[in-house]
Order: sequence, then structure tokens, then C-alpha cells
Amino acid sequence: MNRRFLGIVLTVVFVVLSGSGLFLYFTPHTTSTASLHTFFGLLFLIAILFHILNNKLPLTSYITGKGLSNLKKLISPLILVVLVVISLAVYYNLPVFDKLYSWGNELRNTQIGKEEVSFDYEIIDLDQAVGNRDVSVEFKKGVSFRHPIVAIWLEDTAGNYIQTLYVSKHISTSTFQYGKRVGDTWEPAIVRRPEALPYWSHKRGIKAPDGLYIPLEGAPDIDGVSGATPQSNWIINSKGNLYSDNNYSVLVEFNQSFDWNEYYSKTRFPEDEIYSGSGAVGQPSLIYASEISSTDLVSTTHKIMNLIGHGHHSGKDGKLYKDLSNITTAKNIADRIILTVK
Repeated sequence: MNRRFLGIVLTVVFVVLSGSGLFLYFTPHTTSTASLHTFFGLLFLIAILFHILNNKLPLTSYITGKGLSNLKKLISPLILVVLVVISLAVYYNLPVFDKLYSWGNELRNTQIGKEEVSFDYEIIDLDQAVGNRDVSVEFKKGVSFRHPIVAIWLEDTAGNYIQTLYVSKHISTSTFQYGKRVGDTWEPAIVRRPEALPYWSHKRGIKAPDGLYIPLEGAPDIDGVSGATPQSNWIINSKGNLYSDNNYSVLVEFNQSFDWNEYYSKTRFPEDEIYSGSGAVGQPSLIYASEISSTDLVSTTHKIMNLIGHGHHSGKDGKLYKDLSNITTAKNIADRIILTVK
């Protein structure tokens, strides 16, 4: 192909590709801009192919280092290795190399008022859970999330407890990492928290030796489904016994310490030794639920779990309190909770 013609084509294509590429990077683009960039990208590949054919001899000399010293001959393979490493680093979004794309994404999203959300979920697989169905609960944290302790369990439609699907290890053992202060440091210790998850613990209905419904140093029925308290967004994969001829409810209860508000203040219940005594209690536990019908068990089903009430502020009973008028920021601990049953 005529080199002058090819040179003009390459120059024009380079200008269009550069302009459309910058436009795609710095502004929210349209299909027309993307199509233009794609078309001229293909045209550029064709033009480059003819360029290589027209200059195969000098290009071969450049690559092989013909006539150069052995040291200078290493330049071509070195450049190739560097480019391959950079390409892989960018492709797999390795730290530092992902910054350029992320910055452009944020810039474009800002212009259209869109928030970029990444999948940063902690996956907890309960391999020792027992049941004929896979039950997963996805918890996307809200603005008030501060590492709440959690219990997930299964009931029948009459409200009878069937089995626990997950419970935070802090509660299943009553052992907290920062349990007691020794000098200037904190050490693990047993701390009884009956107010933590009162609805679940009373539903389970098993008293510990000290008369509280919160487990003490583990229990056979929940050892296989207890796990670390999630520190961010989480997906807990468990198992449960759900049969297609029955209907069920899956419930989630969580509680977060120190989240006082105007009503649930440190001094709200001065005669309550548990609430005012520990200094750790804030707004009471919240309970979310979703019903699973027999028809839902025919195939994989997804359900949004809804807030249905709260537990007793100091865990003195296992009632469901449906009045949520005094609950404020605790409603924002969870942005959404999704149940999946397979």
C-alpha cells in the first residue's frame, strides 16, 4: 500500500481514537461515541497491519536488534515483558494499577450523580450446618453499621422455633474479645449479655446454668452454626430443614452496642440493672423476617426481609415489640437484607 496514503490514514485514525478515547474517559459517553471509537479502533488495526507489511524488514531488524550489541538486543524482549506485566496488572485490577480506571469512573459517575458500589462482601460458609436446603442471607450495611452481633433462625408459621442457621460466636459462647480490662489492656472474658439477642434466645428456649437464655460457653445445637461477627457487608451460607409441604419463616435479629438516641439514652431505665448497669446497651435489637411458602420451595427463591419489630431493651422477655417509633439510627444499620433459599 502507498506509504503516503497509509501515513495519512494512520494520522487521522490516531486523532479520532485519541479524541474519542479522552471523551469516553472524562465524560459519561453515549452509544454513538462508543461506536465511533470502536469503528476507528478496527480501522486502526487494519491500517497497522498494512503498516507492518510495508515495513516488515526494518521492523524485524528493530525487534531482533540486527547489528546491535548483545546487551542492546535485550531491549525488545524487555519492553515486551514490561508491557505484558503492566497489562496483567491492569486486567486483574492490582493495587496502584487500578487507580487510573477508578478515578475516571468516579469522575463520570459524579457528572451523572451515580455512586459506584463495589462488591466487598464477607462470605461466611457454615460447612457444619445441617439441613436439606441451602439458606443464604445477604446483609448490605447501612450508614449506622458498627459491627452488630447477629442471629438467624428458622420457624414455622405458628412462630415455633425450628433451628438456628447462624449466630455470632460472641453470643454462642458469651466470650467477648474485649471482655475485661487488665491494667492498660483488654483481655477476652465471659460477659453475659441477655439484652443482646433476646427474641432469638427466648425462641430457642434453652436456659444456661445461670438461668439466662443466652448460651454459655457453647451448646451442641449451635456449635456448628456459630461464626465470627461480620465486619462489613456479608453473605452467610447455611443450611436448614425446609420441606415442600410446609410454610416457614426465616428471621434475623441483630443488635449494636452504644447506639443510644434521645429515647434510649444511658439513663432511660435507671432501675434496670442490665440496661443501666453495663453501660453498653443502646437501642434494642431489631428483628427482620421473611415468609417462605411451599410454592417458594419448588425452585430457588429470593426474598427481601422486612423489619417487623424489636426485642426487649434489657432482654427480660422474648416478646416481639412492634412499636418502632422510638427506634431511630438503628433502622439504618441494615440497608437491605435478602434471603435466598435453594
